[in-house]
Amino acid sequence: MDYDELMERLKDFTPADFPFVTQYVNAHWTEEFHKKRTSLFFKNEWNGVFQRFREQDAPNDVLRSLRRDRDRIEEHLRDAMRGTVEAGSQGLAYFASAGSGFFEVFPASASFDDQLVVADVPYLKQLARLADEYERLLLVMVDAGRARIYELELAGVDSYVTVLEDVPGRHKQGGPSQLRFQRHVDVHHGWHYRDVARAAERLFDRRRIGDVVMAGQQEVIAEFSRFLPKRILERVFVTVHLDLIEPENVVLRKVLQHLHRHEHDKERRGVRRAINQAAVGGKGTVGLLATLRAVNSRAVQVLYLGKGFAATGVRCTNCGLLSPPAGECPHCSGDVREVELSEEMANDVLESGGEIDIVEESDELASFEGVAAATRFRKPTIVR
Repeated sequence: MDYDELMERLKDFTPADFPFVTQYVNAHWTEEFHKKRTSLFFKNEWNGVFQRFREQDAPNDVLRSLRRDRDRIEEHLRDAMRGTVEAGSQGLAYFASAGSGFFEVFPASASFDDQLVVADVPYLKQLARLADEYERLLLVMVDAGRARIYELELAGVDSYVTVLEDVPGRHKQGGPSQLRFQRHVDVHHGWHYRDVARAAERLFDRRRIGDVVMAGQQEVIAEFSRFLPKRILERVFVTVHLDLIEPENVVLRKVLQHLHRHEHDKERRGVRRAINQAAVGGKGTVGLLATLRAVNSRAVQVLYLGKGFAATGVRCTNCGLLSPPAGECPHCSGDVREVELSEEMANDVLESGGEIDIVEESDELASFEGVAAATRFRKPTIVR
């Protein structure tokens, strides 16, 4: 199951009578003791879960569901440590509820922080921060005689097609003969660009592509672009000018590095835009209180969270409102339960169709408690 399908399934999960287990594992094991440390960490975490549920006099079928989840995750994790499954993954995310018939494993190219959460619904914050990594891109690498078109994720290459054209070489004879031959070559280049454009168009229409990236020499890209339909040109978000005569794996690595830098720059621009909008009463919020109001109003398009952001708050058991620590709901005076706000905010934003950006480094975001948002409208009004 790919990233988008998994996220949709998790967001659509309906709470049942059985607990839902979310377990994130840092699978970047460089030494054997790292694996032992991982096993010990989750053994202690699971012991704490069972102790808590027994103290709450949980029914036997709930405890059986939890034991089945633990055993199935432990079995898969042991196989991963032996290298028999998910080899090469830097992170593993487990989503399980045996009583509800749910079990999924997501192997990631990026590492997670070790975490075990047992709640009514999946905890998605760590998975959501990978959204940019798994957005599907179309990368068109083209020169005058060949091209390769990749279905790409920032996490790596998914698949590709190769388009070759038998373009004649440069003719050495001068004069009119040279001009005729050059026109002949130009015609072949046009045929080649047309074929590449058609192949790119077929992939673009067949798969749900987020953005398009083009790589090659500047003059080639300019000429090739004339053959692309407008709907694809409008999705070109970055052009990488480089020479494709280098080994293909080298070129591809440079493109991916460029895209990662572009993604970090986009995050910083997004944070700056949210701060500027908040300053003029526009479509943005900064700080915990203002952003909580936007989350409660289901008004958040993009929630920006600093990587280290963490805050304790409460959720009303009556109207569902999230708020800072309080004895009762400030909206309806209902009873409240303590929650970790970053997780709950992320879940609410995803459920309302928004996005999450976990920002690695941003002094500007840190100066506003590590949280900001781009909103759908000005000064959100609570609608819960």
